[in-house]
Amino acid sequence: MKQVIQTEDILKNIQAKERYIIFGYASMCKTCDISETMLQVVTEMRGIDYERLNLNYHKDLIELFKIRSAPALLLFKNGKLFREIYAFQSVPYLNEIFDQFLVD
Repeated sequence: MKQVIQTEDILKNIQAKERYIIFGYASMCKTCDISETMLQVVTEMRGIDYERLNLNYHKDLIELFKIRSAPALLLFKNGKLFREIYAFQSVPYLNEIFDQFLVD
């Protein structure tokens, strides 16, 4: 079983990394499963990683970032929230989002 990442570590990573991606999900959420499958395709093609975050264990982050629902994709750039996605739509759509996110 993977250890649950602590809120403090997430906040440190947001500040320390040039780009940081959080995939927020909820247990037993089938839409989350489908969304993560699409996200995996895009991130594997691009060779980038993301943090999986079970939102059930991070209510403080839900309040801090005003997360509205699960699944949620939070893209941080240089310590600031760059974009949040709730409707993953399709792999091509996510590719477009990452095209914008990965530009310097």
